[in-house]
Amino acid sequence: MTPSALIRLLSISLGLLLAEPLQAQNLLPSEEGDRCRYEVTIQMDKGYFSGVCAMLNEGKIIQGSIFNEFGITAIDFSYDTAKKKVRLHTVFKMMNKWYIRRVLRKDLAYLIDGLKTGETQYVNKRHHITYLLVPANTSEPEDSDE
Repeated sequence: MTPSALIRLLSISLGLLLAEPLQAQNLLPSEEGDRCRYEVTIQMDKGYFSGVCAMLNEGKIIQGSIFNEFGITAIDFSYDTAKKKVRLHTVFKMMNKWYIRRVLRKDLAYLIDGLKTGETQYVNKRHHITYLLVPANTSEPEDSDE
């Protein structure tokens, strides 16, 4: 190995050692009273659901609601940050079956827990369901009646 290649290798190694580790971005509302909006897509074998998810941090509980583009609420839930569990309050009539609620509850818990580390997608391989939460662009001004 030539001296210049050795110096280059050492400088790269030293740079990697001294580089700050990348911090995962927390996409959940972090402080009490914070709100976050996400674009939601739930894909299944027979179709998909798309809409908006809004979350509000209320201390140890994060309240959330998922609704479609027409404003019809599909799911109202709460996430206990200490227990890492989701409680479903309201579920759209077509999905309000005990076996669907159980899958939704577990999948939403995994998805919301993943948002803490910046993961926006969860795939349930057993039931072939893909959940995607993308932070909505909140820099645009709200529509106002003038």
